[in-house]
Amino acid sequence: MGNYLNWYDYGAIHAKAGEIMQNRKKLKRSAVAAYEKWFDDHCAVSKSQFEQAQEIIPGGIEHNLANNHPFPISIVRADGPWLYDVDGNKYIDLLMAGGPTILGNNYLKQECADFILNYGPLTGLYSDHERLLAKTIQKHMPAIEMFRMLGSGTEADIIGIRLARAYTHKTELIRIRGGYHGWSDQLIYNAVEAPDDQACLNGIPADCFKSTHCVEPNDIADLERQFEENEKLGGTAALVLEPLGQDSGAVPLTPEYHKEAEKLCRKYNALLIYDEVVTAFRLGMGGAQALFGTHPDLTIFGKIMGGGFGCSGGIGGRKEIISMLAAGINKDRSQKVRVGGTLSANPLTAFAGRRTIEELERLNAHEVMAKAADKLMKEIGALTDKYHIPALVFNHQSILHIDVAASQHIPTFYKPSDPEYARQSAEASQCVMEFAMALAAEGLIISGGGKTYLCYETASMIDDILDIYDRVFKQFE
Repeated sequence: MGNYLNWYDYGAIHAKAGEIMQNRKKLKRSAVAAYEKWFDDHCAVSKSQFEQAQEIIPGGIEHNLANNHPFPISIVRADGPWLYDVDGNKYIDLLMAGGPTILGNNYLKQECADFILNYGPLTGLYSDHERLLAKTIQKHMPAIEMFRMLGSGTEADIIGIRLARAYTHKTELIRIRGGYHGWSDQLIYNAVEAPDDQACLNGIPADCFKSTHCVEPNDIADLERQFEENEKLGGTAALVLEPLGQDSGAVPLTPEYHKEAEKLCRKYNALLIYDEVVTAFRLGMGGAQALFGTHPDLTIFGKIMGGGFGCSGGIGGRKEIISMLAAGINKDRSQKVRVGGTLSANPLTAFAGRRTIEELERLNAHEVMAKAADKLMKEIGALTDKYHIPALVFNHQSILHIDVAASQHIPTFYKPSDPEYARQSAEASQCVMEFAMALAAEGLIISGGGKTYLCYETASMIDDILDIYDRVFKQFE
């Protein structure tokens, strides 16, 4: 079996993941030692800053994307396709902040600098940039009849399930095993970072999980079984899912699953909530729902819709549902769903988000990125075949999966109680960590978890990227 796979062929991806688990290859120990020495020799200031940060910041970092081996790199500048660290090293950026940087680092720098100088980043009052962003999103996503900005994807997910319960008068939620919907008490249940409910309980009352139910990916029978079970509990308020599947589609959901899942939501009068924090405006102007031809009742936004600026989140969907959200303090408080946030809908983020979406359309950026991504991934697949490295190599447009560990697929083969689960998890974690370290030492940044994205400005750098992967793959054994 070749390593370059079609993202919608879950059977082939699952089979390849099993092959990796039985034949996983890793970097030579001599190569690991050499790369670790490179960091010590070339990133001394980053290392020193990290050591100082640990004295005042828990763990020394504040975002899991920065949790890299042998220590986090301190970035002082991001520009175009490049990242620059405090020690003067330069890297091609395929992390893209976990997805939101779709045009290029600091792409709108002059426009946003002028905006801050002339308008200011925050007032706490209304600005028409809010309406303009909402209209821009609605233009490309017909299911968004109304839209409300929020401070993050996590906040939007919280409001999504609150709306679903208020609208349906039901309490139960269904989600896909391994999906991620932010860090709220109810939705962290069974995320990839916490593969069973016991792993989530530190600081969270167990009752928070009693109405959240987890089903297996791509298993329609399991999904309907859960809908039926929930009927005994008063019914399902919503099915919440990442449309690509776990970890930006590392464990992809098939088009067929989406169609059948939507039918089940209609059958059981539950809302369908698409968490498009990653996929909206990255898979295309219409997001995942345009790709799959589905019509979610609610859509969760984040990342790209903020143009790379903070406090980027939102929720959109059917007017009759979204209009239940409170706008400030209402007299009819009992009938409204509470929502707030001082930094939500700040004018800078609203302006940058709208301009990013307009630029994506003007540049025909998705076609450019998709063409480059397909070429890159076919060549990556050929390299892994050349060096006899079993790997998962596939892409959803500009979202790339170059996976030599199959770590996200372990729960599809083993239960957490199985001793092999722990062994596989430890081996895969080491493999992923060292792979990301080697790429960084060679001049390419991905996350330690393997998140890899093209942006518009890296689409022209395919040959340089391939050279780096070639040098690293040569070091595998």
